[in-house]
Amino acid sequence: AQYGKCAVTGVILWIDEIHCHHKKPVSQGGTDEYKNLVIVHEDVHRLIHATKQETITAYLSKLNLNKSQLQKLNKLRIMADNPAI
Repeated sequence: AQYGKCAVTGVILWIDEIHCHHKKPVSQGGTDEYKNLVIVHEDVHRLIHATKQETITAYLSKLNLNKSQLQKLNKLRIMADNPAI
């Protein structure tokens, strides 16, 4: 359904860039059902789960997300029990 595009950036992903992200983590009762999964770029996935400020800053600088992309990222971060950026 995503046509090989990152759910946050909208960029078409190469096979080695694709990461499957659980919207609701399995550790919090999430499942492997299609509705709980989304594909994202590897760097976006690392940013969703990042907790250290230096890591967050580095990936934000690397990805250069616009306002809409940052909102999508923050939605996934909140669902993963991380604070919005």
